[in-house]
Formats: sequence, structure tokens, C-alpha cells
Amino acid sequence: MELKHLVIRELHKEEDQATVISERGGNVNTQHPVVPDMVLALNNALARRSTLTHGSFNKENRDGYPFIQGFENYLSEEQTPANFLKLADLGIAQLAAAMDAPSSRNATGGYIIFAHYQQERYEFLLVALVRNRSAISLNDQLSPTEVNEVDLDKLHQAAKINITSYQKGKDSYLSFMGTKEKGDVTHYFSNAFGCTDVMPSKKSTGDLIRATRDFCTQNGMYDEREQVVEDVVSYLSRQRSEKNTANLPDIEQIFDQHIPTEKTEEITGKFGRFANSEKYQVSQEFQPHTHTLNALTKLKAKADNWQLDFAKRSLGPLGSGSEIEFDEEKQVLMIRRLPSRVVEQIKRTLKGEEE
Repeated sequence: MELKHLVIRELHKEEDQATVISERGGNVNTQHPVVPDMVLALNNALARRSTLTHGSFNKENRDGYPFIQGFENYLSEEQTPANFLKLADLGIAQLAAAMDAPSSRNATGGYIIFAHYQQERYEFLLVALVRNRSAISLNDQLSPTEVNEVDLDKLHQAAKINITSYQKGKDSYLSFMGTKEKGDVTHYFSNAFGCTDVMPSKKSTGDLIRATRDFCTQNGMYDEREQVVEDVVSYLSRQRSEKNTANLPDIEQIFDQHIPTEKTEEITGKFGRFANSEKYQVSQEFQPHTHTLNALTKLKAKADNWQLDFAKRSLGPLGSGSEIEFDEEKQVLMIRRLPSRVVEQIKRTLKGEEE
């Protein structure tokens, strides 16, 4: 990790009280040996969360979120420590305003950390809210004493912007901590920076299926892979038909039912985090995409005089016993176990009888 800039401020906020931005803090020396380790710990803590929501900036209401314009200005200017501090202070002011909203009166303060860094071939902007925790230390006389330390392992709120993906015009470049709770009080942090979880349902559906196949392959579940994919697709189709969203915890339970006994301890409960990671960016909750599901579950083909439309699970090679078998050598498609009404319909057609 190459740490480019770091800003730390403190927000004082008691329940039902106005938020106060501390005058302490500002730019931090990135060359200090402890500083990169702190940012790496925060980044790792965020990566371990399996409830990340992925999305983009709410550019339809750009005027309502000054941070978006400030972020774009920072990227277009020389990225100096002074300009980064300007961006961070803008974000902190927006966060303080969001915490003071009536719906967020129960929100409390902490340390706000802004970090601009590069990891492998991507640049990121990480914004995190952390707090102190009590700990026990030993003094020079080896007597236990209580100390306060920053709890880097337990993020209270965080958001990460993939600057590289943003500059390339990708659909998704934001990751922020989600929650199952409802209400503005749980979303003040992401709202302050103009984050939105509006993701193309087509992308979410396709990325989930890709993550499903990859997880099975990487964990040696070759025999179970197609059945797992079929069960996941069936779940998505059911949720879509019932006009419900899909949820990663539900999908994780589908996975766990297929895990071989010898791998139960190793990978049970791991799929949610895998699919929610930076590589796949499947949100905790999303709307399944009908056409993507149809493409995954159905085979459609059309010629001049006929057309096909059937479930892919019905298809198999010659001798497989499937309802529809394909003889590759003769280039013939055979349909087995025809319903009686279809048989009668075909007979009448061959006899020249009208329907």
C-alpha cells in the first residue's frame, strides 16, 4: 500500500446535542511508520464486513451533496496535502450536518479518518468513523493500568471510493457499510457523502452467478457446482416473481446446504463475504434482473420455420436421460416424455386436421 494523504479530525456529538468539529487534527505525516499500518488495518476491517453495500454517487441530486463536486475538483486539481485537507474538511462538514438532522439525533461522534492511497493498480479514498475503547496495559512497574486506544478493528461507519473505477466510468465504485435497520439514523454517514445503493439489477444478478461458480470452483465443489447455481437461480426467480429483493444471507444458506461434509467446517458461512468482496461487489440486498435470469435458465433459438424456448436444465447429451437430448454427431434434437396433449396436437397436425 502506498499512502498518499491522510487527514484525521474529531467530531464531538452527544445524543440530542449539536455536533462540534474539533479544531485539533488535520494532515498527518504519511511517512510515520505507524500511519500506513493504521490505514491498512482500517481497510482490512472494512473488507471483512459481509454487509457492504455497493453503488455510486447520487449525481441526480448533485446540488444536495457538495462532497461529490468537491471530490471531482480534488481529482482535477493537483492532489496536494492542502487540497486533500480541503476535501476532507468539506466531507466532515457534511457529515456533521447529517448527524444534526432530526432523524439522526441518536448518532454519536468519534474520529473521522480520510485516507487517499494506492493498493496494487487501484487508487482509493477511504473515509472511516472510529471510536476509542478501553484496554489494559502494564506500566513501567508492570502494574495494570487502563488506557484508551482507537478501535481499528471495529468500524462504526465507513465508505470507500475506488478512484480508478470512478475515473474509468464504471457503474459501481463505492462501497459502504450497510445495515438491516431502516431509517435515516442508520444512513447518515453514506448520505453525507452522496452515496447511493442504486445498482443496475442486471449487474448484481450477473455478478452473483459469477461469484457462485467461482466460489464452488475455488473450494473444490465441482460436483455440486451446477446444482448450486440452479438453486441460486431458482431462488432469484422466485424472489423476482414475488416482487421481493434477494438477500445474501438467504443465498449463503443455499450454499451451506450443498457443502460436502469434509468441507463443512472450512467454508460454511463464507459465501456472503466472498460475493460481497471488491471483486464481485454483490450488495447485501438487490433486485434480481428478469432478462439475466432468463438467459441463465432458458435456451432460446429461432430459425425460419421454427423456434425453441425451453429450460436449460431439461437439456442433456444423447443417452443422458434428459427430457431433451442432443445428438451432436447427427445434429439432432430429441424431445422425450411429451405430454399427451402435445402428442395429440402433433398427430392432428400430421393428419391435416385443423386445431
